[in-house]
This record gives sequence, structure tokens and C-alpha cells, in this order.
Amino acid sequence: MSTAASAVAAIVRLYREQAALMWAWRATRVALVRRALLSFAVACVALAVTSALLPGFRVTGLGTLLVAGFLLALLNGLARLLFLWLFIPLPLVTAQLAALLFQVAVLVALGDAVPGVHVDGFAAAVGSSMLLTVLNSLLAEVVAVSDDESYYGTLVRQLVARSRASPRPPTPGLLIVQIDGLGLQVLQGAVRAARVPVMAGLLRHERLVLRPWTAMLPSTTPASQAGMLHGRNEDIPGFRWFDKATGRLMVANHPADAQAMAARLSDGTGLLAEGGASIGNLFDGDASRSYLTMATVTDATTGADDRRRLHGFFVSTVDYLHLLVLMVGEVAKELYQAERERSVDVRPRMKRGLAYAGERAVTNVALRNLSTALVIEELFASTPIVYVDYTGYDAIAHHCGPERPEALDALEGIDRAIGTLFRALHHTPRPYHVVLLSDHGQNLAATFRQRYGRPLEDVIASFMGGHPSVLGASDPVEHHGTSGQIFSEIGRLRGAGSLLARTTSRLRRSRGPRADRRPADVPSRDGRDEVRPDLVVCASGNLGLVYFATGSERLSMEAIDALQPGLIDGLAGQPGIGLVLAHSRNLGPMVASPLGRRTLDDAAGPGADPLAPYGAYAAASLQRLDRFANTGDLVVLGARDDQTGEFTSFEELVGSHGGLGGRQHEPFIAYPAAWRLDEEQVVGAPAVHDQLAHWRANL
Repeated sequence: MSTAASAVAAIVRLYREQAALMWAWRATRVALVRRALLSFAVACVALAVTSALLPGFRVTGLGTLLVAGFLLALLNGLARLLFLWLFIPLPLVTAQLAALLFQVAVLVALGDAVPGVHVDGFAAAVGSSMLLTVLNSLLAEVVAVSDDESYYGTLVRQLVARSRASPRPPTPGLLIVQIDGLGLQVLQGAVRAARVPVMAGLLRHERLVLRPWTAMLPSTTPASQAGMLHGRNEDIPGFRWFDKATGRLMVANHPADAQAMAARLSDGTGLLAEGGASIGNLFDGDASRSYLTMATVTDATTGADDRRRLHGFFVSTVDYLHLLVLMVGEVAKELYQAERERSVDVRPRMKRGLAYAGERAVTNVALRNLSTALVIEELFASTPIVYVDYTGYDAIAHHCGPERPEALDALEGIDRAIGTLFRALHHTPRPYHVVLLSDHGQNLAATFRQRYGRPLEDVIASFMGGHPSVLGASDPVEHHGTSGQIFSEIGRLRGAGSLLARTTSRLRRSRGPRADRRPADVPSRDGRDEVRPDLVVCASGNLGLVYFATGSERLSMEAIDALQPGLIDGLAGQPGIGLVLAHSRNLGPMVASPLGRRTLDDAAGPGADPLAPYGAYAAASLQRLDRFANTGDLVVLGARDDQTGEFTSFEELVGSHGGLGGRQHEPFIAYPAAWRLDEEQVVGAPAVHDQLAHWRANL
């Protein structure tokens, strides 16, 4: 066969393959027709606007406009496939220049072939082409031509064309999708309510088996992810805590703190070691590549190959106009929903302003879309194991409630993303097994401040007497600064020392926890200041960690009784507080409640059990937390409301997790139906790690 004939045959194969992919990625049977009609309409409007704005380009008459619009849409659609094939190995600027020159040629041809279309020379054709390109892109997003199916379908078609000659690895890979904060019962309710059709189909057709697992105290993302990715999560007593030895307030979603925690956890054999990829997580699980992962967003050791890969992704793959349109819509949706919540007086609720609307748009739109695209890229690279965390549901549930419509809307978006990943798996060089799981659940909760008019730290300070200096960390911070997570990742393209990385790091720190009545000389985050506050209270849902600034060691119950007489029993009798944990030198861990003081071993003895509202694993969880070197001098748990089933949260969020009780320690795991759990009951995140590692080893 001649060279020319071979080239023609290759082009024919390309178009046949791409047409099949476009059909496979249609949203419905009429989606391609709808998309074609919208593309035609967009081309007509863009031509009309360009004709009105630029004197060197004119389209006269409605019939001429319709014919020119049809030809423009048709030629652009056909040429896009050819450019996809020809320019994949070349830089983006080269491909864009070629596309622009093609558009110029199309306009010149229209001027020659279609009566009523006038192009006054090459310069007018170039100017008109540039304006047409901008208008086409903008209008396509506004009328949703570039919906999710089109957006990811285009990416898959690019990757299929790029990986056509790639060898097929002999063993399957493993894709693990974490839905942050989604409890088992909420998922089951969403399945029954038809809110998650993709996951419902996987379960109903028995492709996946759904089972619970138990998250031990603290029921937070850092503790659960550390356990699942690294197999250990000791000394992570909450989402934030105070390190008495260094005087440092640790917050898990601050890059420096996450990096310090990861350094302690990592032994090089994490779940994602040996070629894995981490996307959107707090920790990297010893992955070979990590993106949008808090512990690595400022990592200066990123290799040149990874930076080139990131650069190619953020420059050539991300459709920023698509994201911008979706994010603006999400902000508008949030402002409307927040106003509606206020107008009907939904309780409990919290303040949701413009800043949160922007954060919601970044978390629920930008981060979800970027994470999905990155996962697809890794799947087509035949990465042996990929772990991605979708945080949009958790972030919105914190501010609205875990079963409120806003949170379930976010869950629907994640469900669509999962559907996109399953579609992509039909075309990847390596076959993959998929595991879905969550790290914890959430409870609906009124906050302690809402119920009683002041935060927990104020109550404790009132028992102490005098005017103690107080550092209270109870404001919502779990998903603050998600934009910094993205921009820090972009900043990593030129190394962690780049201006952008440093700027976003400062932005993150500036949005840290609130300090109540904090003097100017309280400890900085690096622990260099000499003077400490008298009291530090860190909140994670209905879990409160209380630290007294008297040395670097944890105080015993006896020492606290001597230092602050009546404090423990006074707190235990306070409305909204269920129990207080302290460590006795003589008796070990003890709980104080309105029923008095008991050891954990005797808590379920005669009479009422103060641990009863907190679940079957309450005693084991508290005993484990009591062994942590950096747990609070006192540990306080918010009480359960018997009327509503809600728990009192010390953190200023109405979707609560971190402590004990209710649905917060009831996450789920869904795995292929042919697989089996090694243990009937999976208790604790390290046990989930062992199960995932076993499955991976048996692939």
C-alpha cells in the first residue's frame, strides 16, 4: 500500500473510532442531535455578532447566515477530529495556531463559496477568526453544549488517540474512589430516592457489594485517610489539636501540618507505593505521583517529569471557560438556597455568605472536575492503583446538613463523576477493578454556641476563674482554602518556592482557626513564642480537646482536680455535654458525666450507662484515644438530643463529625461482587487499609 493510501486509511480509522466514541459518550439517544443543533445555533449567533462588530466581515440576509452557520459548524466539527490526531504530540500553542489558520481558511472559503458572505482580505479573516473562536467557546458553555459528557468525552477521545499504540498491561489495576463524609444510611437513602442512579445501578445489578465499616474515634478525614492509606493513624486525635511539646496548633488541611503528619506516617510502603497516584487527598499513601494532595502541594522534590505532566494538564487539558461558567452557576445556586433556608427558618442552620459560596464553587465544581480529569489521565497511563477523594458532599453537608437537598445535589454530581470514570474504563489500556468507600459519616447538629449562647472554651474559662488567656479553635476550617489547594498545585509546576505557591500558602494560613481573647504573644504556628495561652480548646464536631498550658506533658485527672477544683464535675454537669474523659494516675481512663465518675471498664455497670448514646465501640474508641501522646488533658463529647437524635457540636458546623455517636462512625465500602471481606466486621481505618492492600496484592 502506498504512503498516501496508508495515510488515508489511518484517517478513515481515526474518524470511525472517534465517531464510535462520540456515540458511546452521548448523554441520551438524542444528545448528539441536540448538541449538533446547539452547535449550529451557536455558530449562527457567533457569525451574526462578528458581522455586526467587525467592518471587514459581513453576512447579509438570514438565509446566508443559516447556510454559513451550518457549514462553519460542520467544518469545525470535522476538522477538530483531524487536529486531535495530528497535533497531540505538539505543544498547545502550535495546535491553537493551526486551528486559527484553519478557521481563517474556512472564512475565506465561505467568502468565495457562499453568496452574501464578504471577507475583506486576509487581515479581516484573521480578526474575524479570533473573535469567532472566542464567541463560539463562550456561547457553547452558556448553552451547555460542553456538558460533562462532551467535556470528558473529548478528553477520552484525545487519550484514546494518544494511547492507541500503548501495550496492554497483563494485570488489572485498582481504582479507589472516596466520597468524603458520606454515611452508609445516607447513601442507602439516596439510592432509594433515585438521587444516585450510577451507584444504584452498580448495587442493583450486583456489580458492587455494599457493606459498612466502623470509623473509630476521631471520626475525621485525617485519621481515616492516614489509616486507609498508610495503615496507621496513631496520635491524630482530631482534625486539629495542640502539640504541648512544641506549642504548635496542628490543623490537618494546612500544607505544612499535613506534610509533617505524612512524614511521621510514611514508611515507604503505603497503599499507593510502587507506582500509585493520589488525587485530592490529605495524604499521599507513598504514591509515585500526587495531585491536589495537601501533604504534597508545597513539595519542592517534585520531579521534572511530574512537573511537565502537570504543566501539560493544567495548560492543555483544563477547559477553564467550562469551569468558570459552572462555578458562576454554583455561586448563584448557593446564594438562592441560603436565602430560601433563611426565609423558611430551617433549623439548625449556619451563616452562609458569599465567601462560602465561592468556596463551594471551587470544592463542588472545580475540584471535582479537575480530580475527575486527572483520574482519567492516570487510568489511560495504566497506573496500577489510583486513589481519589471527592470532598464536595462533605463540604456542603457541613454547612447545610448531611441529608439536606444541597448536600444531596452535591452527591448527585459525584455520582455523575463516578459514572464518567466507569465509562472511561471501557477504553483504557489496562482493565480496572473499582472500590467505592467513605471515611466517616455525619450527624445533623446544632452547635454548642447556638444552643447556649457561648462556645465551649468560654464555659471552661468561667470555671477556671480569673481572666485566663484562651485559644479557641472551633470555627469551620475543614474545607477552607480549597482554592489554595488548587493554586498551590499549579504553583508546584515551577517548584514549591514559586511566588504562587508561597502566596497561596500565606492565604491558607490567614484563614486558619479563630482565636478568642488571644493575647498578641500567644504561640505562633512554629512554636517560637515564649508565652502560651492558659487554655486551648480544639473542636472536631462533637469532640472537644482541652489543653492546659502547664508543661509539655498531659495532665492527669488528679493534677487537674488540684489545679482547677470542680472543673471536671462542673463540665460534666453542663447542658450539652455528654461526658468528659480524663486519665487517672491510679485508675486509668475515666469518664465523668451527670451520673458521676466511672472508669471505662465500669461505665456499663449498674444503673444508666453514660456511654450508651455513643455506640457499641465507644469504650474501645475512648481507651484508644486516651493512649495518644497528644490527646487533650480533657476530652469532651457533645450530648445527644433524645427528641431529635441530633448531637451538640462544638465546631461551628451543622453537619458534624469527629466525635462519637450517631452516623458519623458509620461509613461504607463497596467492592466487586466476586471479592470477599477478610473480616465480617471491619473496625477502624487501618483494617480498611489491610483489606485494600490484600485485594491489591491478589490482582
